[in-house]
Amino acid sequence: MIRLTLVSLCMVCSTMGFPNGAPDLACKGMKPGHLPTTTSGTNPFMLNISSTTYKPGDTVTGELYGPAGSDGMFKGFLIEVGTQNSVDQEEEAVGEFVSLDSSIQKHVCGNAAITHINNKEKTRVSFSWKAPQETAGTLYFRATVVQKFFPSKYWLGAFSVAITPA
Repeated sequence: MIRLTLVSLCMVCSTMGFPNGAPDLACKGMKPGHLPTTTSGTNPFMLNISSTTYKPGDTVTGELYGPAGSDGMFKGFLIEVGTQNSVDQEEEAVGEFVSLDSSIQKHVCGNAAITHINNKEKTRVSFSWKAPQETAGTLYFRATVVQKFFPSKYWLGAFSVAITPA
């Protein structure tokens, strides 16, 4: 009986998603770990940023948003900045997100990533990122976006244009 209860609890936890933000294990690979998943195709979500260059300590603002209409709604996200422009590459994020509004939290992977604090539907998220104190090469903002928690529908690989050292 105890075994059945434990198995049931594990199944419930794995299907509920992460309504209070992405977990630590999502930091490097940007994968939320929701089950089951129905996502396929090209990520329809986009990242728009205020600059294509940066100097150490500069602040770059940006926005994550989706296509117009109900398909543009999302419940969760994880945004990082790093050198990889591929969903197949794991990496350590760089810089720090600053001046966040009440719907965003700094992620526990240092301060180099942000995630949602609730799973209410959103159409866009605005953010500010502070570049590291030393140039880190060409960088990209990248996002994972969760549209539904059960069955899970999430998108990997929303990338910004490259930002290069000034």
